[in-house]
Amino acid sequence: MDLPIYKLTISEDDLESGVEFISLVDKPAIEKDFMLFNKFESFNDYPESAKSNAERGIKLNDELGNKCATQVGKVRAQQIANGEPLSEETIKRTYSYLSRAKEYYNPNDSEACGTISYLLWGGEEMLGWCERKMSTFKKTFAIQNEEKRIISGAAMLADLPIYRRDDSRGEYYVVFDKETIYKIAKKWAKNNKYNSVNVDHDKAIDGCVLFESYLLDFERGIMPPKGFDDAKDGSWFVSYFIEDDANWQKCKDGTWNGFSVEGFFDFVEPIEEDKILEDLKSLLSKWNGK
Repeated sequence: MDLPIYKLTISEDDLESGVEFISLVDKPAIEKDFMLFNKFESFNDYPESAKSNAERGIKLNDELGNKCATQVGKVRAQQIANGEPLSEETIKRTYSYLSRAKEYYNPNDSEACGTISYLLWGGEEMLGWCERKMSTFKKTFAIQNEEKRIISGAAMLADLPIYRRDDSRGEYYVVFDKETIYKIAKKWAKNNKYNSVNVDHDKAIDGCVLFESYLLDFERGIMPPKGFDDAKDGSWFVSYFIEDDANWQKCKDGTWNGFSVEGFFDFVEPIEEDKILEDLKSLLSKWNGK
């Protein structure tokens, strides 16, 4: 079944609403690494059994009226069944999903949506392949950034559905649109949160100095940086200068791979899904090297 998609927003008058910290994390919710760590490779050497699993999942889902899985899962199944190349980011996303979904897979119940969804994403063989492939990924680093000690990347990507799960709503996606990101970035700046940085949404650290902050604005010619060609108008990018030697080493060795915002946001009732799902399908296509 398709998951609901909630728009998140903030109140400009509420003192607690908005972004409090930019967090350095190993697994960014937006699944985009620091710009200087990006590596543009794709792979399609996954097992034939993974393709067969995806094909079987498509068939079983069709027999049930195509009621199982989100649009993301249905798109992923077609990609795997067709043997299409998967980017590093997509492999990480696939591994993340299969790791969570494995507990709902029952090989003895071919009508259960948990079983069908797991197969759509390539099943057990795809999970194993993703894990092995991820162990081979290496971080790349530009020598000129070695001296400058600058990390750059996306803080927020406009209209990108981000998977979430909690006790009150279950599984769902959240999105931030262009207008909300503008309000968030403006309030963050007005409250002088430039150097409010923590690690894994926990411990605040010093020595991370904001170097630049900007919103994509296609009308003004402020376009996405390399590696973020699919980023939409209104997305928010930041760069930080890392003073501390130990923290800089963690950026280089992959302990931290990206940014994640931390703050208080308001939920808007589930939004119209058709446009969002089409946008998500387009994003997935671009992430796979198309």
